[in-house]
Amino acid sequence: MLKRLLLTVVGLYFLYLAAGIGLAYFGLVDRVYFFPYYSIKRPHADQSGFSPDGPLVQYQPAGPALSRRIVPGRAGAAVQLDRLARATDSLTCFVQETGLTFRFPRHAFPAAEPAEYPAPEKMLVVSDIEGNFKGLLLLLQGAGVTDARARWTFGRGHLVFVGDMFDRGLQVTECLWLLYKLEHEAAQAGGQVHFILGNHEVMNLTGHYKYLRRKYRKNADSLGVDYARWYAPDTELGRWLRSKNVVERLGPTLFVHGGISPEVAALRLPLSALNDLTRRSLDAPDTTGLPPAEKLARNPKLSPDWYRGLAQEEAPAAHVAAVLRQYGATRLVIAHTPVEQITALYGGQVVAIDLPHQENTGQGFMQALWIEGGKLSVVDNQGRKRAL
Repeated sequence: MLKRLLLTVVGLYFLYLAAGIGLAYFGLVDRVYFFPYYSIKRPHADQSGFSPDGPLVQYQPAGPALSRRIVPGRAGAAVQLDRLARATDSLTCFVQETGLTFRFPRHAFPAAEPAEYPAPEKMLVVSDIEGNFKGLLLLLQGAGVTDARARWTFGRGHLVFVGDMFDRGLQVTECLWLLYKLEHEAAQAGGQVHFILGNHEVMNLTGHYKYLRRKYRKNADSLGVDYARWYAPDTELGRWLRSKNVVERLGPTLFVHGGISPEVAALRLPLSALNDLTRRSLDAPDTTGLPPAEKLARNPKLSPDWYRGLAQEEAPAAHVAAVLRQYGATRLVIAHTPVEQITALYGGQVVAIDLPHQENTGQGFMQALWIEGGKLSVVDNQGRKRAL
């Protein structure tokens, strides 16, 4: 009897899998889950190409900084080169998908952001946008962080981005400049923008372009700047990204893209030291000759930007409690591993927020975590909230 039941369950599973793959093949669905958190995605031919992008701001050893953009014109997109003679010269970013143009100044930022902050009045927490500018702006607007013109309206609130702005989407540059701009506007209003590095930020800064869209290779050729130099230390966005952390604590909440593995936790490193390890790896990714502890902290399976053991609930609950005690937190917010909805794990001590934002246009699907007064909610792009 038991054998027959098992055979029936296995048969139904393979029937489900075969039907799902068939539906994906004919384009009726985009994704088939074959195990929790793991799926087969319908392949899409990348037809993207030369199109508006930028600005790419590079500094020279002598002379003014150069801003290269691909801008729309009557005869199609064209390359525009501007010289930024003064530090106060503003930049312009055009978003082809939405038609929005926004201007903003370059602004000062520290070489390394602090790793710990007091708890703000309220926070919007989002991750894994992956170049979906339209969806990101709709979500920010719905939650009251910006207006329709992408201007900060969140006052003393904090916007926390928990990694993976790069790859898969076609407005990566525009999304980066949007958060760069909002960082400046938030500071003027008493608020703050936090950008936590994810594995895709680290990949693009260390020469790993597996998920890079064709558009960026074509645009790099047209701009005359190899893509490997787009986020180098002599560029504005390169400097800005290198100032960011891989893990931060805001009040009682710890934010990290992947998670803190037992092996990394055993190093007993302060948050600032963990961030320094990642920051150094961006320009020296080779681990040859490094101390064992530093090699361990950079291991893709175990590093804070890659580790999946918390999202998959493979780590023991005692480990989660120990990490929270170690870093003076009561909860941990993670991304990186996709979930169908924002999910509380380990009795609410871990919150997983990686939703498939890159696959949605923002119409009724874009959601993020809202933290206010110690209470957690889910908010969507219409501003609707529900308790988590």
